[in-house]
Amino acid sequence: MKDPEPGSRAWFEAYLAAFNAGDAASFGSFYDPDLIFEGQAASLSGREAVLDFYRLVHSRIDETVELLTFVGSASHCAAELATTLEPLEDWPDFPTGPLKTGEQRRSVNFAFYDLREGRFARIRSARYWREEPGS
Repeated sequence: MKDPEPGSRAWFEAYLAAFNAGDAASFGSFYDPDLIFEGQAASLSGREAVLDFYRLVHSRIDETVELLTFVGSASHCAAELATTLEPLEDWPDFPTGPLKTGEQRRSVNFAFYDLREGRFARIRSARYWREEPGS
């Protein structure tokens, strides 16, 4: 079977499957070596810096990302993503706010991706909605 075209929904779903499985080697293959990442929890430069960040996050949090809406082309993608964070341990200084073991944090985010040669060259994300504790 032929690999999905970069920028297609199937290609992006393969990325999310690897991300949700915590397979850094696989989801890292979607990153350009000079990736610029501008997220809510960090601003990073370079594939290795982004992978190091996610290795740390995934060592302390179970993170699941669900694709809600997707628009893509060979040069740009936009996605609406539902994210669920389940801390494996307390993380009082987590960049987007303290996390406690046993609490779940859910949010909906918009993410924009610029592609270069079939890989993410720049990722930008912004929160649209976050479930408040007890709601």
